[in-house]
Amino acid sequence: DLAGTFGAKHHMLIDLPYTDLATGEQLREAELDDDGWKRFMEHCHKLGEITRDKFGITSVLHPHTDTHVQTTEQMERWLEDADPSVLQMCLDTGHHAYQDGNPVEFMRKWHHRIPYLHIKSVDEDIRVRIERDGISFAEAVEIDMFCELSRGVVNFRDFGNVLKEVDYEGVAIVEQDMYPAPFDKPFPIAKRNRDYLREIGIG
Repeated sequence: DLAGTFGAKHHMLIDLPYTDLATGEQLREAELDDDGWKRFMEHCHKLGEITRDKFGITSVLHPHTDTHVQTTEQMERWLEDADPSVLQMCLDTGHHAYQDGNPVEFMRKWHHRIPYLHIKSVDEDIRVRIERDGISFAEAVEIDMFCELSRGVVNFRDFGNVLKEVDYEGVAIVEQDMYPAPFDKPFPIAKRNRDYLREIGIG
C-alpha cells in the first residue's frame, strides 16, 4: 500500500541466500532440485500476481550471489519459466560479473525482460582472491570487491551501446556495495562514477 501510494512501479524479489553472508557457512542446499525449483517459481508467481493485481506494481527478481538464481544458466532458466505478464528481472551487472557472467551479452539477449538495472562492477583481482581463499560475501564487500565503474571487469562502453541499440527506457540505479564504510567514502566515488558514465554516453 505504501509503495503504491508513492507511485512505485517495481517490487524487488531476492531469493534467500543459501549461505550465511557474514561467515560464508552453508546453511542450505546450493542447488534446488526439481521440486524445490517448482515451489520457488510458484511462490514468485504468487507474489508477482499480488503486486500486479492489487497494486499495479511489477515484481522483478534480483539475481544475487549465494542464492539459487545467480549464474547465467539459472537466470535464463528463471526467465524461461517465469510468466512475462507477471514477472520480470532486475539485471545487476556486478553480481552477474561476479558469477562469471557477461552482462553485455545477457542484456542484449534479454533486454525485453529487464525493466530494471543495478549498475555496478567487480574488481577482478579481488574476485580471484575471494574464490581462491573462500572469502564470505560480507568480507568480499568489505575489501572492495565491488569497485568504481571505470576500474572493473564490466565493459560499460559496450553495455551503453546495447542500451542504445535496444532503446532501453527502464530504471537504472548506480550502486557500489561498501559496508562498513567511512562516512565520507561514498560521495566522491559516486561523483566519479557519474562523470565516467557521462563520459561514455550513459545517462
